[in-house]
Amino acid sequence: MTAVVTDNVSALPQRTPIKSVAVSSSNHKGWKASLDLSFEAGPQQPVVRRRHSGPLTIQRPFYPENSVAHVYLLHPPGGVVGGDALSINTSTESGAAGLVTTPGATKFYRSSGRVSQVSQKLDVHGGSLEWFPQENIYFNDCLANIETTVDIKHQSSLALWDIHCFGRPAGQAFFERGSVCNQLKVIVDGASVFRDRLIVDETNNLSQYTGLRHCCVTGTLILNKMTKDACDMARQKLQHLPEFFVTLVDSLLLVRYIGNNAQKAKEGFASVWSQLRYRLNQQTPCVPRIWST
Repeated sequence: MTAVVTDNVSALPQRTPIKSVAVSSSNHKGWKASLDLSFEAGPQQPVVRRRHSGPLTIQRPFYPENSVAHVYLLHPPGGVVGGDALSINTSTESGAAGLVTTPGATKFYRSSGRVSQVSQKLDVHGGSLEWFPQENIYFNDCLANIETTVDIKHQSSLALWDIHCFGRPAGQAFFERGSVCNQLKVIVDGASVFRDRLIVDETNNLSQYTGLRHCCVTGTLILNKMTKDACDMARQKLQHLPEFFVTLVDSLLLVRYIGNNAQKAKEGFASVWSQLRYRLNQQTPCVPRIWST
């Protein structure tokens, strides 16, 4: 029987993350795990609540800036293999602010034929949500399907990045086989404003000019409630970095990265976020300390 835990994690004692262990997909039937995470207004600080099933949870929240809860998302198995099915549902309410990140990259390992499924639903129906997981790394022969849907309402604030690395070129481990489908959709007050689908497989490989153009890393940063002058500021910030592209779709600021360095993508995205954060949610930049370890 799968254990289900529900609690107010603001009151939990500090926990030590479980050491990551890779699992072979040859005899693995698949982890089934889900996490419901909510940020609610509290008398002094945002209250974080979670309900989880299986190996998907969070560490105790940090409050380095008091009015924003910093949360580290944990997947103890340390990677995703064929047959895994992970589901994450996150919500924020008016007066609450949360920043979510991960201690490290999410690795998608070789599959013997079963597809890994990751579903993420982010409901920003009040307050502010900043969603900054570390990159996804895809190894040869992985089969992955990732779907992220963001629903924004009532002038809520959203900052999100989505970064994908195919193989590990620094270690001469290039992505040559496998299938990855990543879908990202943003809905604002009931209207679909942005939809992006990335497919990399035998037919749509990394060399295609209409795809990644022989690059192995791609990413997208999204900030809402932005204007043309914010777009101009982001372009000026990145003007000497040809791997980045900036545009404005309605009130969504989109920053794209296509290159070969996930760290460079994160640094560029973080610089734009830091520059525009006060416009987004009236908070000065506060970088999660886990990014410096």
